Amino acid sequence: MTVHIESPLGFTADFPEFTQVLPESTAGPNTEQYGLLGGVLVTVVKDDGAVTDAPQATGWAHLMAAYYVDERGGTQLAEGSLDLPGKDSYAVMVGFEDPDGTAKVASAVGVLENGRFIGVLVVWPVSDAGKEPRTDRLKEIVGAISLG
Repeated sequence: MTVHIESPLGFTADFPEFTQVLPESTAGPNTEQYGLLGGVLVTVVKDDGAVTDAPQATGWAHLMAAYYVDERGGTQLAEGSLDLPGKDSYAVMVGFEDPDGTAKVASAVGVLENGRFIGVLVVWPVSDAGKEPRTDRLKEIVGAISLG
């Protein structure tokens, strides 16, 4: 089963069962946040005024990921296209530690679909460092979002 979301930000998503829609996003205006099982936090950002093409979407992903490198002392783990059907998507994945010492991965993804842009930021706790970066997990989450 899935949780179907029709967002006022102009996207739909079919996230896994037990997804929690967070009532108020801590990421600011034009954002929505969702909690997925396993401590995964998904933030969707409507920023289509600032991004209109693939190079800008790539730049957006780098800009968002830079926070985790510069401010959180993280290390870039991977970057590249997610190769999702019908979407032009570029991801930058960064490993970092929370202030409490919990290892996490933050993945910033710029997504263009049907001439529209959204940014997706996915943060999850590391359960097995040998399996990171888990691009399969990221592809499933970003692939579940549609800009119809």
